[in-house]
Amino acid sequence: MRPVALTVIIAAASVVMTACTSTQTGQALPSSSRPTIPSSATSSTNSASSGLTGINACTLLADSEAKQVMAGTARHQDLGQQGGAGTSACSWTTPATNGSASHTFGVTVRPVQRLSDIVVESGAQLSKITTTAGREAAVVKNAGGPGSCLASIAVGSGRVDIIDVVMGAGASTDGACAVVSKVSDYVEPRLPKS
Repeated sequence: MRPVALTVIIAAASVVMTACTSTQTGQALPSSSRPTIPSSATSSTNSASSGLTGINACTLLADSEAKQVMAGTARHQDLGQQGGAGTSACSWTTPATNGSASHTFGVTVRPVQRLSDIVVESGAQLSKITTTAGREAAVVKNAGGPGSCLASIAVGSGRVDIIDVVMGAGASTDGACAVVSKVSDYVEPRLPKS
């Protein structure tokens, strides 16, 4: 795959990872044009009670596990606080090969954003579920358009998002949700108790 195409895939996944996470009401804007929230607007009680403060998203899924989710997955990319101050985001990419779709999946730790803060865009479908470990969660199909799936797992007053964006031949939302489910199987047991 050409480097430009890979950059486009990573950029698309990055936009999806940040676009559905505003804690402010009003028009959703990409993170680069979104007004920042002053640090006084987030409560230290909220971040402390989630147990997620300081957790690096890249530690929740090993590269070897990512390769078990999708064969051919490249080493992770630490996206830092791409989801806003105090967050941690990490992504993995599986390039398209022999007519198969490419996948960019990621994990974002959000210590002060709740499930109720998820913004559901037009055309997306939100389902509230309970995980096998008994946690509240939400699944948003087509979170960033067709071929994407987002699962958000509640952790105290915060949440952890797992997303997959599929592009190319054979891309499907169900395929994206299958990847998200596999990633969740690794990530959820490592999350702090609520």
